[in-house]
Amino acid sequence: MDKIEAGEVNMDTKALDGREAVVEMMREARVDAAEDRFFTNRANMDMADRVISIVALVFGAVCVCALLAHVLFV
Repeated sequence: MDKIEAGEVNMDTKALDGREAVVEMMREARVDAAEDRFFTNRANMDMADRVISIVALVFGAVCVCALLAHVLFV
C-alpha cells in the first residue's frame, strides 16, 4: 500500500466516523425530542387536571346553591 492509498483509506475512515457522529447526534436529538414531548404532555395533563377540578368545584357550588334556594324558597 503506497502513501496515496493509505491516505484514501484514512479519508474513508474519517468519513465513516463523521457519519457515525451524525447518526449519534440524530439519535440524541430524537431522545431529547421524546423527553420534551413527555414533559410537555405532562404539563398539559396537569393543566387539564386543574381545569377539571375547577369545573367540578363550580358545578358543586351551583348544586349546593340550587339545593339551598329550593329549601329556603319553595
